[in-house]
Amino acid sequence: MKKLIRPISNTIRNIFRTIRDLLSKKSRFIRLNPFAKGKIIFFDKKNRTFFALSSRGEGDSSVLDTIFSKYCYNLKGMRRSEDIYAQYNSILSLEKCPLIIDCGSNIGAATYFFANEFPEAKVIGIELESNNAKLASKNNLSKDNVHILHAAIGPESGSVMIENPEESNKDSFRTKADSSPGKGSIDMISIPDIQKLYPDTLPFIVKIDIEGFEDELFSRNTQWMKVFYLITLEIHDWMLPKKAISKNFFQAHSKESRDCYLKGDMVFSIKN
Repeated sequence: MKKLIRPISNTIRNIFRTIRDLLSKKSRFIRLNPFAKGKIIFFDKKNRTFFALSSRGEGDSSVLDTIFSKYCYNLKGMRRSEDIYAQYNSILSLEKCPLIIDCGSNIGAATYFFANEFPEAKVIGIELESNNAKLASKNNLSKDNVHILHAAIGPESGSVMIENPEESNKDSFRTKADSSPGKGSIDMISIPDIQKLYPDTLPFIVKIDIEGFEDELFSRNTQWMKVFYLITLEIHDWMLPKKAISKNFFQAHSKESRDCYLKGDMVFSIKN
């Protein structure tokens, strides 16, 4: 019964959300179809454009709502919001390409958002799970400035495994270190590795949502924080309590000249 009722209730919720967002001056993205599976169509009120991304079901649909309907990467509203866009234009004025790295791109929703928001940037999506990476590539086929890599992000090159491969929630795969690479191993690359792959770019944004592996990412080799203007991080202390998952990030952040803004479980770190 729950399997029947839940999709119906979510569809009804999405219908009411569409009506609410159409009437709201604050909402930017309007979800136009309420069903969880298939092509999910959105209208971007700011750019007056329609776009559609693929969803495999409730989990993907929820991710799309988080990125677009809830507009979680809204860069407006901070006292330094204009600085972020000014930095983007400054890089372009040097006739260089701004580099945006989406660590934990999942189905490519945030990747698509950043590629759309900064159309002259090079956006690299890094995704741990192979099926997610394939869908991320599919969802960004229309974006010439996007490249999806099936890999994990970490403090150095190496290999990892998926800690919870049977996880039904496709946006909640967790990474664990792999000391003896073999079957099931996934390449791990670092932020500097990606910079070397795209030498004609200049660092701009790193977005990080890697289900707790930020503890490892910020444990060492964090010199890249000095050059990326904006770092966005979803912290996961709520998911992994009593492990101080965000400790290494805040320690690394405190060593740099950066401002820190908090929005729910999101951190926006801006270079001074």
